[in-house]
Amino acid sequence: MKQKTLQIMMVAMAVVVVGWIGFGRGEGDVVSAESLPAATTQPYTVTVGASGSIMVEPDVAYLNLAVETRGAKATEAQQSNADKFAGVEKTLYEKFGIDKKDVKTTGFDVQPEYNYTEKDGQVLKGYIAVHSIQVTYRKLPEIGKLFDALTASGANRLNGVQFSTEKKEQYELDALKKAMDNAAAKAGVLATSAKRQLKGVMNIVQGDVQNRPVMYANEMASVQMKAMADSAGASSSVQSGQIEISTTVSVQYEMQ
Repeated sequence: MKQKTLQIMMVAMAVVVVGWIGFGRGEGDVVSAESLPAATTQPYTVTVGASGSIMVEPDVAYLNLAVETRGAKATEAQQSNADKFAGVEKTLYEKFGIDKKDVKTTGFDVQPEYNYTEKDGQVLKGYIAVHSIQVTYRKLPEIGKLFDALTASGANRLNGVQFSTEKKEQYELDALKKAMDNAAAKAGVLATSAKRQLKGVMNIVQGDVQNRPVMYANEMASVQMKAMADSAGASSSVQSGQIEISTTVSVQYEMQ
């Protein structure tokens, strides 16, 4: 029994020796262990939101107007509308030299018009034809004269005017610079309060750009009545005001 046990122990030792020899020669399964990297320290950060805005002078106006006519028949209303609209086109293209690409039809329709009485109910009164257009105009100091001339030539519905700018991309960059300056100022105050210093920008997200054009809608009624009452007098006065271009940013800074 003792001899058998001794034999088993000798075989086991031989296996161990062979294993070490195989490891030294690159044979057999090799087991290696790698040291794990030290846990990385998350940087200290501060994230702020800021806005920037600038006020600019408008350089373009969008006039919305229409010619409205009536007739006993649809064809009469339509023909009357075409005659008056020809006068409006002459004013736009010949008198004020507006390019045809700056005049866009926004609607044209002919609808029946009814009167209502308790006795007869709805009674057909005739037809209404409306031709609506939008005019892009850049000579803003002359816009009052243009209103008056259009009214005199047949445009009897002035639905409003919007003052805007065609340099939105340029002004957006200026607003972004202001927003980033404001973000840096805010982050600086927060870092100082935390007894730290700003190290650099880690992330930036831009928000929507707001373009607040100057709108005139209700004033158009008074402009229209003034022009119709005294077309030979002084031109209507419309003030373009200023446009606000604004944007927002969210900026993440690293602190040290």
